[in-house]
Amino acid sequence: MLCAGFAKVEITPPMGCIISGYYEERRGLEKLDPLYARAVAFSDGENRAVVLYLDALGIRQELLDGMRARMEDDLRLPRHALFVACTHTHTGPEICDGMFEPDESYNARLEKLLEQAAQQALDDLKPAKMLYATGRAGGIAFIRRFRMRDGSTRTNPGYGNPDIVAPIGEADEELRLVRIVREGGGEILLVNFQVHPDTIGDCLRGADAISADYPGFVVRTLEGALPGTHAVYLNGAAGDLNHIDVHKPDWDPNGGYEHTAHMGRVIAGEALRIYGKARPISGEGVRFRQAPLAVPANKGRPEDVPLAEKYVRAHREGRDDLIPETGMGVTTLVAEATRILALKDAPDNFELNMTALAVGGLCLAGIPGEAFTQVGRSIKAASPYQAQLIVGIANGYEGYFPTREAFEEGGYEARSSSFRMGVAEQIAEAEIALIRAMKEA
Repeated sequence: MLCAGFAKVEITPPMGCIISGYYEERRGLEKLDPLYARAVAFSDGENRAVVLYLDALGIRQELLDGMRARMEDDLRLPRHALFVACTHTHTGPEICDGMFEPDESYNARLEKLLEQAAQQALDDLKPAKMLYATGRAGGIAFIRRFRMRDGSTRTNPGYGNPDIVAPIGEADEELRLVRIVREGGGEILLVNFQVHPDTIGDCLRGADAISADYPGFVVRTLEGALPGTHAVYLNGAAGDLNHIDVHKPDWDPNGGYEHTAHMGRVIAGEALRIYGKARPISGEGVRFRQAPLAVPANKGRPEDVPLAEKYVRAHREGRDDLIPETGMGVTTLVAEATRILALKDAPDNFELNMTALAVGGLCLAGIPGEAFTQVGRSIKAASPYQAQLIVGIANGYEGYFPTREAFEEGGYEARSSSFRMGVAEQIAEAEIALIRAMKEA
């Protein structure tokens, strides 16, 4: 018999914490809304697994592997049965040691809170059945890479830029909804969509605020519309997507807290529209797998290091005038320089966690970073599962996974990626092989 449980714990950091998501130091000066870790537990009577989903930018694979190993002992669960992912909000705490030092006391507390949420979800297990529906949430996710008149490729070229020729690609507007209907317990909704949660920075003091971004509005809107229901938003392959429509009229803002709310309402509204059309998902067994994927590191040349050091130092000192670019071009050069310095002494290859969790005909494919939409589309199209969800920033956060074409075209994502050309295609192939093998086992 399939059983499912739910729990959530608040993980909002203290005021003054470093906020992650940019190449400059920001500190949380106010709380626009709380951050949570949500846990959904599954059991088939023999195997148990827990999905932990956090309002956070991401957790590096090495750090998360340690967390999962320690929780494995306390929860008496195989570590691969712990599926940990993040919404990728850019207004949450710095958890990993990237450009800025995280608060180690917060990280230690966070690990305990995750373990607490997982245990509470396991304690809440009740007989359940699952249903599935698909829909489309239009007008809130946009390709953020553009071909320009001079032949170059730019990420986020700016609202109304007259040099824009066309977007490179097409947004994935598909929304997938799973209803977990429980006996004697509140229903659990899994909502799977894809777009960057980075919408708040241009509202009043938004860049220095703590917020769950639009995923928080998705959850709160659904739970308000369906009393007693627990909602979880799962962000998919959104590496080349954001919320900015470069052709919007002046009166329609591209960002800010109200636009964040709008995005949440659109996604929740589509979930509510298809809610009553969901059909049963077959099967009950709980399965989980993890496999390593070796990928080559995108290391710079030794002669590139001095200039990289100059750009990073200038940006940190507020001297962007020393960097020969403007707007997003500055961010691109700083990101590329940061990558060169970070990989200076790195090994020639890295191992990425390829992960998957299946409950009957439902499968969650975990991608440990920011994959382009084509990766998500490829996995969904090839999956043997009735209800295939793509979950980005899952069981690791290792940066961008651009397609081969994106590496050839250039732009922020390719120039900042820690991995060489071909990584996106390798990930898609490995994930498809993993979930097929899990299905056939």
